[in-house]
Amino acid sequence: MYRLLVADDEKRLLSGLCDFYPWRDLGFQIVARAENGRQALDYIARNPVDVVFTDISMPVMTGIELAEVLHREYPNIKIVFLSGYSEFQYARQALKYGVHDYILKPVKTDELRKTFVELKRKLDGEDEGARKTLGYYENIVKLVETYIVSNLKTANLDEAALTVNLSAGYLSSLYKKETGINFSDYLLKARMEKARELLLCPEYKTYDISENLGYENPKNFSRAFKAYYGISPREFRMNSEKEKEWKKE
Repeated sequence: MYRLLVADDEKRLLSGLCDFYPWRDLGFQIVARAENGRQALDYIARNPVDVVFTDISMPVMTGIELAEVLHREYPNIKIVFLSGYSEFQYARQALKYGVHDYILKPVKTDELRKTFVELKRKLDGEDEGARKTLGYYENIVKLVETYIVSNLKTANLDEAALTVNLSAGYLSSLYKKETGINFSDYLLKARMEKARELLLCPEYKTYDISENLGYENPKNFSRAFKAYYGISPREFRMNSEKEKEWKKE
């Protein structure tokens, strides 16, 4: 259901619009009603709304003034005007504010139904586009993490950005938004997990592991490992050997 706010200063008409039309059948739910544009904005500032169905001529703030503010501050909200014949020119002028359509008074059920069926189709299409966009972002995150795991020694933000054809700054903010952690946090996590895996193999010396993971100085690697896991690489390796001995016994 899409969230619909209805605004009209004529109380009887407002009540009729909200209570006597099959909104749920059309895919909309009345979440609020307002008697002027200011009341509508006050509600929108605190609550999500998908569509505003508003009269043009209202006291305090007209429908056109409301549309202007919505176009500037809430561009995702769709607007449908309700207007009398004498206000037709105003309705046409307001199309620059992204108004989806207008319905003339007195309201005819067939016209209202047609307008909101078309609007729902448009909203459904935008939702589908948003889902595709979400998939696009998820794919970027996957590509970046694959790049990191495959290049633990040299991985860095600039090269990752080149891999997905984005700027480093944009990729950094996008990755944080999508995953909740910074690019550098995931890089450290990937390196530390690989370090654990390599430390379980006696043939790898600590300095070899350090170099393979991009640490020029083994001491820096040891400090990073201890800060991450709470024990040094040497202690981790010793504990792992003890566990093996216990399992043999």
